[in-house]
Amino acid sequence: MKFDEVNLLKCTTLAYVGDSVFSLYVRSVLSRDLTLPTRELMKRSARFVSAVVQARIFDKLFPALSEEEQALMVRCKNAHVNNRAKNATMGEYKKATALEGLLGALYLSGDNERLDEILDKCMEIAYE
Repeated sequence: MKFDEVNLLKCTTLAYVGDSVFSLYVRSVLSRDLTLPTRELMKRSARFVSAVVQARIFDKLFPALSEEEQALMVRCKNAHVNNRAKNATMGEYKKATALEGLLGALYLSGDNERLDEILDKCMEIAYE
């Protein structure tokens, strides 16, 4: 699917896929440390895969994106959502949904090079 075709999907669908993409990426990066027990991997993963951290990533990543990517993120940020994270504000949750929407769109469009580039940047920001 091309990015503009994927962009027609509901933001909640894109975010659903993007949440899995981000979670798997974080787990893959953290599991490179062969000394960490599974319990520690789970704790560290939970620190990254949170609406608060993803909202911070959104704020720092957004200016570096293409106009098309920014437009998708704005659409997803403004989409109506019925859920809310336990430990985040609604604004943080919407930014996290927008980030996940972009990741889902890139994954579904098969643009793995751009997806990897953005995921790497996400981890850099998350570690700051």
